[in-house]
Amino acid sequence: MTFRPDQPIKSGKEDILSRQAFSIALADAIFSYQDKNSIVVGLYGAWGSGKTSIINMTLEQIITATINKPKKERPVIIKFNPWNYSDQNQLISQFFKQLSIGLKRADFADDAKKVSKQLDAYALFFAPLALISFPQISVPAVIFSKVLQFVGKAGKGWGAMKTRELTVIKADLNKLLAKSPAKIIIVIDDIDRLNNSEIRQIFQLIKSLGDFPNTIYLVAFDKNVVINALAKVQEGPGDEYLEKIVQIPFQVPLADKQEIERLLFSQLDQLIKDIPEDQWDQVYWGNIYHSGLKHFFENIRDVTRYINSLRLSFEMVKGEVNATDFLAITALQVFIPDVYAGVRDNKEIFSGASMERGNQASKDEARKQCDAILNKCGELNRDQLKDLMKRLFPRLEALYGGSNYGVDWLDNWRKAGRVCSPDNFDILFRLSLPKNEIPQKEIQKILSMANNHDEFLKEMHSLIEREKIIRFLDRLEDYTSDIPKENFGTIIEVLIDIGDLFPEGDAGMFAFDTPLRILRITHQLLRRIDNHEERFNILKAAFDRAERSLYTIVHEVGVQDQEHGRYKLGDKPRPEEKLTLKAEYLDKLEKFACEKIQDWSGNGRLAKHKKLAGILYRWENWGSRSDIDNYIAELISTDDGLIDFVSAFLGKSMSHGMSDYVGKVYWRIDLKSIKHFLDPESIKERVRTISRKGGFDQLSNEKQKAVKTFVDAMDGKIKKDMWDDYES
Repeated sequence: MTFRPDQPIKSGKEDILSRQAFSIALADAIFSYQDKNSIVVGLYGAWGSGKTSIINMTLEQIITATINKPKKERPVIIKFNPWNYSDQNQLISQFFKQLSIGLKRADFADDAKKVSKQLDAYALFFAPLALISFPQISVPAVIFSKVLQFVGKAGKGWGAMKTRELTVIKADLNKLLAKSPAKIIIVIDDIDRLNNSEIRQIFQLIKSLGDFPNTIYLVAFDKNVVINALAKVQEGPGDEYLEKIVQIPFQVPLADKQEIERLLFSQLDQLIKDIPEDQWDQVYWGNIYHSGLKHFFENIRDVTRYINSLRLSFEMVKGEVNATDFLAITALQVFIPDVYAGVRDNKEIFSGASMERGNQASKDEARKQCDAILNKCGELNRDQLKDLMKRLFPRLEALYGGSNYGVDWLDNWRKAGRVCSPDNFDILFRLSLPKNEIPQKEIQKILSMANNHDEFLKEMHSLIEREKIIRFLDRLEDYTSDIPKENFGTIIEVLIDIGDLFPEGDAGMFAFDTPLRILRITHQLLRRIDNHEERFNILKAAFDRAERSLYTIVHEVGVQDQEHGRYKLGDKPRPEEKLTLKAEYLDKLEKFACEKIQDWSGNGRLAKHKKLAGILYRWENWGSRSDIDNYIAELISTDDGLIDFVSAFLGKSMSHGMSDYVGKVYWRIDLKSIKHFLDPESIKERVRTISRKGGFDQLSNEKQKAVKTFVDAMDGKIKKDMWDDYES
């Protein structure tokens, strides 16, 4: 089982919320500060808003921007997490110890050792103190005695402190640090996790004890939490106190809702990708999501918590219950557990048909209990929750003056696996571990065979038979940075050879299809190789060896074309350093791919390929149009070939009802694309005749659908907005 850890990203390369630009601006603000005086930069944001991720990207930018400077001029970055020290007496001393250690490791100045030594003495001063007064401190003899007992063998360092008080030591530190050509950037995160007294102590530290020359503090916290804490311990306005400490405040930008949704959908797609189409009601999902479910997700942390909870239970109940209902019920469990418990414990209120019209007293009591449960909605808007609950549990409609749902609905709800069915209600509230996950040991075992082509191929076929190949591809991305380079060739050869045999993995609502999964793995491995010629040789060997797949090859080369901006497949060419292959090697790959297409067209395999239409477009890019015209002419000369050709352009369209958030699926024929290769009128009557011939019902469902849809489209029975206008 793979869980998405609730961890901050470490690099701008991992940024999916478009915050790298903000981090760069923050880094520039810090790095451009040249004054010797200490300064405090504040990063304000609520828990889960991504403060730590922004800090990591900011520091990455600072390091990148200064990498070419002499070592002694590069900033020294020191991270201090006060949450690691629960004892207030440790906080101050540990801060200066960490600062000393950081400076010892850094080649930032000739006086680094002197500074570190002074900081060690500075830290010892605070170690035994329970209460600290600021800013002037006199050191009584009793304190010296206690410190000597505390530091033990470090008494020699304390001896110097006997003769010079704290202010003298700090003055020496100021002189030494003022000479430094480098800035010291001190990062203090998670301040809002401390108790009130510790929060005040941190800011006193920054303001009075640690305000050394050439220091820049980057502090991150929830502003409201800190203001409230300071107001309580300072007995005054917390915001005014904070304004005196933080000179440059930055507010974490709100996460773009579309980016949060994209992450959510990509994770959900991994869970529902193998649910049969007839068991997934797109309209119902859209109504559930937009009526209330979407309001639960404000940041990445929300998505992570939710997906990890789903992975604990979804596999066990998948196929038994309605997937959309389970997604919604799990959201209640994660985000508003009091409401979840209220629903779980009141089956008689939420499940079943509408209550009888004459039983008004019972309805009033049920509505009162339901109101009490909905009032536990937390931060979620109650009306939004109510809308969501009425869609999940139609029984509530009549309870609040809406439509009535009689007992005749129960059979349909039970068959659809709906939570509102009394027979399904308990199943949806059952927690269980998934059984179909690929164990980590099995993945490692399979990867250990990647040095043997035949053994690795055998394992891939086994995964196909066990219907685990898509999950393996998803998990494989976790290991591409660890796979030995000598195994790259085998993995890429096998995936390209049998990629067309994998389940199609239609991206549907959420995420990647199977060809894109293969492409991602291939490119992640190739990018670990610096030499373009070596990359090319691996792909060429894979193309030469591939016997069972064609579209996987075509897709690979097509994406390479996008990188180069060829054939209007990309907006503009990528910079050369970001290209997978140089143009000279891509030319050769196009030639190889074209030859593969021609081979398949000659032996009859191309006509049966489920991706025929897409392959024809790429063939036109890389080969001769006359060859394509001749091939199509020969193909459609028979009824079977004509059906294959028409079926290649079968697709889906959406129709929206007035009260629906999303559309209903309809099948369509892409007449515009057909016209790109031949005039649809020229085959219209032949296709119509095929639809009336005996034996038509012996064709596959998809081919029957393609023939009927083509005829309906040509006869104008399908609305114009349901298919492309092939005259345009």
